[in-house]
Amino acid sequence: MPDDEDGGTRALPAGPNALCFTCGGLRKLSEPRLYAVQATEDLQTGMTLSEWRSCPQCSGKGYLNGLNPPM
Repeated sequence: MPDDEDGGTRALPAGPNALCFTCGGLRKLSEPRLYAVQATEDLQTGMTLSEWRSCPQCSGKGYLNGLNPPM
């Protein structure tokens, strides 16, 4: 059984399954956000940081049940 991120083991899916084509099996998607940072009193800069969220296609499983071709 493969190791889970939390240190435990997760069960393998039974039956013919397809890798999630939205997240690529990572179970998470990167969502970029723009932040404005004031470096000095005269200078304001923007930076992009990524936040992770669960994949909406596979609900965070990393695979889809059955053989689902990408649309």
